[in-house]
Formats: sequence, structure tokens, C-alpha cells
Amino acid sequence: MKKIFMIAVMAVMTVAANAQDEKYYGSKEGGFAITFNANPVLNYIGNMFNGTQNNSVKPFEGLDSDNLFGGTTITGKYFLKDNIAIVGGFGFNNSYDVTNNYDKADDIEKVTSYKRVSTTAFQAMGGVEYRLRPGKRLQPIFGANLVYVHTNKWTYTTVTDGENEGNYVYNGAPTNKLGLALTAGVEYFIIPQISLGANLDFGVAKTWRHSSFNVDPESTLVKSYGRIDEKDTFLSTGNFGANISLNFYF
Repeated sequence: MKKIFMIAVMAVMTVAANAQDEKYYGSKEGGFAITFNANPVLNYIGNMFNGTQNNSVKPFEGLDSDNLFGGTTITGKYFLKDNIAIVGGFGFNNSYDVTNNYDKADDIEKVTSYKRVSTTAFQAMGGVEYRLRPGKRLQPIFGANLVYVHTNKWTYTTVTDGENEGNYVYNGAPTNKLGLALTAGVEYFIIPQISLGANLDFGVAKTWRHSSFNVDPESTLVKSYGRIDEKDTFLSTGNFGANISLNFYF
């Protein structure tokens, strides 16, 4: 009886060990994954432990027109094979700050001037990813993505009272960037469906920017300008980035 019990225990342990060895991490052909940028979350948690008072999720505030890798990006992956996936992602931002100045002499509730600073941004990317050691807990990853980023930060100031009422000043700088980003990194799986990733990126990109400065012809706010337009285009290889990601596989 004791021998039978020992044989049964050994059989169970062997099956368990084999099952552990055969565990597959990630997605196979036909599967997909969703990836989130983990940098802001880790920064916030780190600040909690080091005692700082300026805990921030600043990277969520928007995209940087001079950086192919900045801003909030949600990425999806579809696996054509166990080790090859097509990648698509996007990011966006829309924010503004408004400042009202009030009449402190005659009417403290009356707005005398208005200023608005707005930022809009959009990012889209698509490409391919190749991974070594698919199904293993630690997987090196290489990829290439075509990335497009559009940003526009503009300031609008107007006078709402007095002899200059209605006068305005507009200053904007819409920017577009199109580039090829190469990435190399690694993913470590916490459990078969969730991993943490770290990667380095290098990009070559073309940027074109159109800056505009526009003033009401009747304005006394600025006397030197009526309207100024500036355009510039340049090619840059100085695009580097690093990223930590949280990945979910299905």
C-alpha cells in the first residue's frame, strides 16, 4: 500500500513538473495583445516611496512634437505567427488653460481681458514586431514602426473692455513629424498573460512646422506686427526614446 501511495505521489509530481515546464507565456498565432505605457504609473509609485510631494502622471498630459516616443500611446498587437506580430497604436491630447483679468477699480466681477493657451496632439503608429524565444518567460523583442505625430500649441489673447475692446493677438505653431522608429527590448512575464517590458528606440524623422503670429490690425497691444508666418522643414536622426510597458495577452 505504501509503495502504491509513493508511486501515486511521484506520478502527480511528475505531471505537475511537466505542466510547469510546458507553460506557454504570451500569445500564439492568431492571438493578440494590448500594451500600455507604464512610465507615468511607475514614476508616481516611485514618488510615493521616496517621499516627494510632486507625485505626477505628467507623461499623460500629451505628446511632444519633437519626440516620436513621447505622450500617451495605447498599442495593439496581432500575432501572424508565434514570433511575428503586426503592431498598431495611437495617442492623443487636448488641453487648455484660460486666464481672465478683472477690473479691480470699478467692477471686480468684470473681465477686462482673456487669454487661452491650448494644446492639441495626435499620434499614430504601425509596424511589425519579431520576438525571440516565443512562449518563454523572458522574450527579447525587435521591431520597426512608422510613426506620425501632429501637435499644435497656440495662444489667443483678447481685450473685452475699454477702448481696445475686441483687439486680439494669436500665436500658433502647428507641427507635423513623420518618422521610422526602430526598437529593441525585452519582456518578462509575471504570469502567462501579463508581462513587463523595457525597450530602447531610435528614429529617423522629417518635421515640418508652420508658425503664425496674427494681430488685429486695429490693436494697440502689439504695434510692430500685423501678421507673420514662418515655415521650416528638417530631417533629424536625433530621436531616441526609452519606454517601460505593461502588456496583456489574449
